[in-house]
Amino acid sequence: MDIFEKKIEDFSDWYVKQLPFHDEAVRFFCSLINTFQKVDSVRGRIKNKDECISKFKRKYLPIIDTKDTNYEVKTYITHMIGVRAVCLYSDDVNRIRRALKKYFQEVDITDKSGQLEKTEDKFGYRSLHLQLVLKNRLNDVPDYKRFRKLQFELQIRTTIQDAWSILDHKIKYKKSIPQKLKRRINRLSALFEIADDEFLNIQKEISQEEIKIHNRLKKGGRIEKTKHLDVFSFLFVVLKYFPEYDFIEYKVDGFVDEIVSLKKSVTEGELNDALEKYLPFADKIEQKIKQKLNPYTKIRYCLYKLDSEKFESFLSIHQTKIINSMSYLE
Repeated sequence: MDIFEKKIEDFSDWYVKQLPFHDEAVRFFCSLINTFQKVDSVRGRIKNKDECISKFKRKYLPIIDTKDTNYEVKTYITHMIGVRAVCLYSDDVNRIRRALKKYFQEVDITDKSGQLEKTEDKFGYRSLHLQLVLKNRLNDVPDYKRFRKLQFELQIRTTIQDAWSILDHKIKYKKSIPQKLKRRINRLSALFEIADDEFLNIQKEISQEEIKIHNRLKKGGRIEKTKHLDVFSFLFVVLKYFPEYDFIEYKVDGFVDEIVSLKKSVTEGELNDALEKYLPFADKIEQKIKQKLNPYTKIRYCLYKLDSEKFESFLSIHQTKIINSMSYLE
């Protein structure tokens, strides 16, 4: 057995012995990073033994003095652990990076997004790669001392970037291929990049619409009677009547979609008229049945009273019986 083979064997033995420790470290780092805002999901892995050996052969063995017999392979493999943090929007990547500084020190950085931005005709794999190590004196982090000197690689990318990375790795040939195929791959990667940017832009525009709603409410804005009802005009109206209620986005979206499916021409003014005229009636129902009604149920009653023909199916059978039994109150 020559020196190199002995070094590889020593590394293999060390790798196997360290597996339980590295497995615990993966769980520790993933759990810690998952506590950061804007992180949507985290997953980690221990780098494959053959992958580490291959990297050593390719990158480090050629620069080691042939007379040097004291080296250890493990000292050249700076990080055995890889962690991937996925976020929703591209501007969250740097927010997460800034937040990481509370617990981690950056040893090295590779900004693949920045590298691509400097090119005119290349698209594809965008990600921020950080080589990290825990800071000292993290007394608020249990077990940090066990992993304090352990370096690992963290990749931060968006959901769309992550999807492209997975698909990109499944494409067997990408470089020495016919120009026609290469062009199609470039077009596909460009679409992913556009989708990432558009996803962020849509989110920003939605946030702007939400700000407009709050500004209209704050300034006592008037009801736009002919404005077609959408989630934003819906929120503007209902928050005037239920200012303390937390209208959750996906519930509002589904509720408004249900309203519009029953009456496509419904307007902001009609919703306001329904609440203004019939909310006291919904309050009487609440008193009659001695049960607290949430705003969505009250809105159902109000819209039914406004237009019982269009919103007949907006109430459940039970709710219809209740409202019919109270006709004497009108």
